[in-house]
Amino acid sequence: MVPEEKREALYQAYLEELTARYPRFQIIKKGDSGINRLIDKFLRVVTFGKQTAYLDGYVTTLGQRIYVPDDWDRLSPGYRYCTMRHEVIHVEQFRRFTWPGMFLLYILLPLPMGFSGRRFIELPAYKESLTATWQVYGEEKARSELELNSIVRQFTGPAYAWMWLNGSAIRKALKGHLDRLGANPPEELC
Repeated sequence: MVPEEKREALYQAYLEELTARYPRFQIIKKGDSGINRLIDKFLRVVTFGKQTAYLDGYVTTLGQRIYVPDDWDRLSPGYRYCTMRHEVIHVEQFRRFTWPGMFLLYILLPLPMGFSGRRFIELPAYKESLTATWQVYGEEKARSELELNSIVRQFTGPAYAWMWLNGSAIRKALKGHLDRLGANPPEELC
């Protein structure tokens, strides 16, 4: 677990690493992004008004640009670090699958809702979130029901337009990941 007083330094060091690794890496406030305001409107329509937190409650990655809520800098450094670890999985997915591939996987295949390709994009990122949470806050927080329930809701609720209906399958995959971490704990960060 990383002590509270070292989390800001950890986050800043990670940003430096990302800037060196990805030449076009940027963090952009969603309020400054016309495309994100458009996505927000689209999501409100396709989720029948249920996804209302896209601009101020979610981080979105498009290529090497990571769009964050306008209050990003006021959030805790541990949260920002763990979230950035999640988002970098998406940066790598954009590199591997390309923009057209990500569009197909994320929006269209196999179905837009219920059994969506978004599951296969988001599950590795949420596993990385759990690994980062384990490293920053400890095993107990990573394994907490609160943490797992929050992730399962992302898959089965309106936040991602009901991308996966079987919450127990998501929970099983996450618990399997945590069990692997337990058998081979991730390296300590500080």
